[in-house]
Amino acid sequence: MTTQRNWANLFLKSDPFDLTPPTDPGQVVWAGMIELKQRFGEIFEVAASSAATQIVLNRGAWGGGKTHASLYFGIEENLSLTSKYVERIYSKRVHLPQEPGKASEDFYTDLLDTFGMSRVQKIVQDAVANKSKDEVLDSLQKVVGSEEIAHAFWLLGTENADEKQALLRAYFLEGSTRTELRKLGIARNISKSQDRFRVLAGVLQCLIGLDPNLSPSKHSRVCLWIDEMEDLIYFPSGQFRILTQGLRDMIDRLPNFFTLFLNISLAEPEEYDEIETIFGKALIDRISDGIYFPELELEEGVQYVKALINDPKYRIPDTQLNELPQTYPFEEEALRMLLDDLKPRTPRSINKRCRNAINAAFRDALFAQPGVGIIDSKVVKAIEKRELDREIAERF
Repeated sequence: MTTQRNWANLFLKSDPFDLTPPTDPGQVVWAGMIELKQRFGEIFEVAASSAATQIVLNRGAWGGGKTHASLYFGIEENLSLTSKYVERIYSKRVHLPQEPGKASEDFYTDLLDTFGMSRVQKIVQDAVANKSKDEVLDSLQKVVGSEEIAHAFWLLGTENADEKQALLRAYFLEGSTRTELRKLGIARNISKSQDRFRVLAGVLQCLIGLDPNLSPSKHSRVCLWIDEMEDLIYFPSGQFRILTQGLRDMIDRLPNFFTLFLNISLAEPEEYDEIETIFGKALIDRISDGIYFPELELEEGVQYVKALINDPKYRIPDTQLNELPQTYPFEEEALRMLLDDLKPRTPRSINKRCRNAINAAFRDALFAQPGVGIIDSKVVKAIEKRELDREIAERF
């Protein structure tokens, strides 16, 4: 017996069966799920070549790949666009706040932290460069609906003094004293939930661009992914109404070059009425596209595993499988057997079952040498029997 796990003996660089998304989006692999990838491709083709704002509802079971998609498509090179007219496509991802008591405040802070205030300052500086103060204030006031907030943006983009910049960071993140407001020449703090969503709209508009010409070549497209929207069900009704109304207000302030992805997982993802109850009709009515992440059929699951383990990020280069199958370290029929009764058959549950099977084979010293040993139907049956015996023992 041995517990050593040498993935090179499986002709793999490392374990491909992640149960949680990697922290580095560059390590995310898209495997199988061809139709789903094509659907995202259609969304991004429109995003890259037109001005219209898009609101996309991504729904499906837990572990279906929604967070994975936000990471994978967050890298512009992965979009595989056939046409592109916007200057750039930016992508940011944020989780729904976990503390119901101050949802809108946390969402605001989390999104600014995701950018980083230094980055926000640079975004505003780039947006106001070579534009007059009147032009900037006129453009931003239309978006944020407040002369004072528009003025604060102008200062953030033009003020060079370190002291003033420090005061402005505090103003946007946590508020200022009356004395600090007088130093900045701003009449009031960002104190209401509506103000916070106005500020977020202003930041995103600066990233999109302030040119009044709506030609795509004059602007960038901003894609914002909000993950785990199902957590709204844990919020008091007043709190989630503030958040959904704020999102609706932000959408309405960004009618062009903005794409919002709302990721939601429910036990019964096809229950659209429940989603409408959570989001509210006003937000649902603004949804322009919907993408459903279904459970995989058995053959789709097999193709998913095959594509994953043969991706260059995992398969050792120049590996000569020779007589071994493309599903190695599994026999293809054994892999089907492993996935046949899996419920739900989502990428996460497939990864878990495959990882557990490989770990069991490692414990049994099945892969002591490169390319020697394979998980066949006998091994799968032995693993399943052992798991069943353990379940029975734990139950009694």
